[in-house]
Amino acid sequence: MTESAGRPPAFRIADLIVAEGPEGAERILIAGLTVTVAAGEIVAVLADDAGSAAALIQVLAGRRRAQYGALDTGGTGRSRRIRPSLPAGVSVVAAHRPCPDGPAPVVVVDATGRRPEGSGAEPARTAARRGGAVLLVTTDAEVAASADRTVHLNRAPRPEPRPKAAVRFTAEALREAAAGSLTAAGVGSERAALVARVLVDADVRGHFSHGVGLLPMYLDRLRQGGIDPTAEPEWSQEEGSVVRLDARGGFGQVAADLAAGRCAERAARTGLAAVAVRGNNHVGMLAAYRDHFVRHGVVGLVLNVSGPSVAAPGAGRPTLGNDAVCMVVPREDGSPLVVDFATGTVASGKIRHAAHRGEQVPADWLVDREGHPTTDPEELDRGGAVPVFGGHKGLGVAVITEVLAGILAGGTVSPLVHKQRAEPERTMDCSQLFLALSPDAFGDPPVDELLDVLSGAVAAGYPQGPPEVHLPEQQERLAETIAAEHGVPVPASVVEQLGWGAPQAAPATAGGAA
Repeated sequence: MTESAGRPPAFRIADLIVAEGPEGAERILIAGLTVTVAAGEIVAVLADDAGSAAALIQVLAGRRRAQYGALDTGGTGRSRRIRPSLPAGVSVVAAHRPCPDGPAPVVVVDATGRRPEGSGAEPARTAARRGGAVLLVTTDAEVAASADRTVHLNRAPRPEPRPKAAVRFTAEALREAAAGSLTAAGVGSERAALVARVLVDADVRGHFSHGVGLLPMYLDRLRQGGIDPTAEPEWSQEEGSVVRLDARGGFGQVAADLAAGRCAERAARTGLAAVAVRGNNHVGMLAAYRDHFVRHGVVGLVLNVSGPSVAAPGAGRPTLGNDAVCMVVPREDGSPLVVDFATGTVASGKIRHAAHRGEQVPADWLVDREGHPTTDPEELDRGGAVPVFGGHKGLGVAVITEVLAGILAGGTVSPLVHKQRAEPERTMDCSQLFLALSPDAFGDPPVDELLDVLSGAVAAGYPQGPPEVHLPEQQERLAETIAAEHGVPVPASVVEQLGWGAPQAAPATAGGAA
């Protein structure tokens, strides 16, 4: 919105985003408000609901922090982030007549030092006559009509088409369907079964970003040459505590499974082992290789570097990989402790999974090409980026992963890795480092007992008792239970892309689609 002709701009609010609720489940109250107000002008911000109006009032009064936004005062063109205190030149004055269905109109004026008196919109008129730049925030259309201009805070969004319901499969039926699509594309049955197992394991554990939703992209990469279905991983060094494996551009899961098995077996014998994998493609969810470490009774640590999709703190462009770290600690009851996370605020695949489902994402999951928060998952593949988690501390974790899994294991770093979607004809050339440590080599400490003490200490921090999910792996176990009872959901768009619709999918559906 431009300022009135002939009037210099007094202040401008740009891209204001305000949300409430827990991280990952926020409700957007203000979605990108931009408005310019000229000296002597009254602009009304008409809100559809009292909550959004109150949020804007609180931000401008310095009582609430915005998730994003900038305030430029005096027409200097130099903006500063909106923080819980206003810069010189802007103050907030409440009018005296309350709106019948929301907060009182608020008058935002320049720093004249005067606090106008009156009722209704009269304080705004008084401020404007004195050269103030006035912003009325209201839910009352009549009050808004008295302004020179009106902008709508959150105009009711157009109804979006409801995404089609997900198709549910049993885990076994989904593995069969996924393996069938791979074998139909020329992949050997044993390799197809391995890739399908890794993908479906992610779906069963609730990490749909790494599940069969990736299969259409894998098939495209097979067609264009980015994945060599017949490549045989080759050991380039097999002596010593560190061994190296060249994946040779095949399916990432094939080399990763081989590396995890060798690493765990050697550590069980020697106490400590490392396997470096280079020249690889996407390996899927790192936790999918946990059984090797559990079977040999060793602690596993797996690190992976991938193509650029993450922005460093404050950056807008994706220059780092959404790298991954996974630890597996075996327990006597057979259910290991697994910690598996990406160095981005969220795995890139979770954003694409939302796109498959026709859903928006939380504003802190993604920034667009200009570095602004966005809820549109399609922005990821338009040059957007996932912010690194935890600010500079998260960046530190990413750098550690880059050094160990990138520089040491693969002679590379994530900025040099090819993005699998953008370059489907090329091997990603990503790398992984598999580490394993045997408890026996450390004097056989009481792992289970100490893990119980550790989990008890976490639980003790909740005065009213811990929530159902308060430790790593609990969410995944809950997802496994739900999948066993209700089936594994696959977005309808993915089912259609893979041609699993009737009658082709009838055998899998009959085998247990829920």
